[in-house]
Amino acid sequence: MDKVYNLVQNIRHLPEIHLGKKSLHLLQAFLHGYIEYHNEITGESNYFFLPEFQKYVEQRFNINTTHSWASLITFYSSSDEDAFNNFYKILDEFFSENAN
Repeated sequence: MDKVYNLVQNIRHLPEIHLGKKSLHLLQAFLHGYIEYHNEITGESNYFFLPEFQKYVEQRFNINTTHSWASLITFYSSSDEDAFNNFYKILDEFFSENAN
């Protein structure tokens, strides 16, 4: 399974340890930093499942945009914590539908 997916699952269970609080904004920043560091160390340009997840979120909300998946989920949520919880619901749907 994808390294970032496993990391995201660890964060799901203990967000306060990794992020300080349940926050989609903080999760997105954390992931960008992790991926940037990974790509720098390995010399790769690997964004793991996130480009496909971006397309999935756009399709789910029936919108084509330059806004990030995190911005879209946040827009359709009542708070940053709600967006964090919605992210995991959408992520589960994404992997359930794309399990090959």
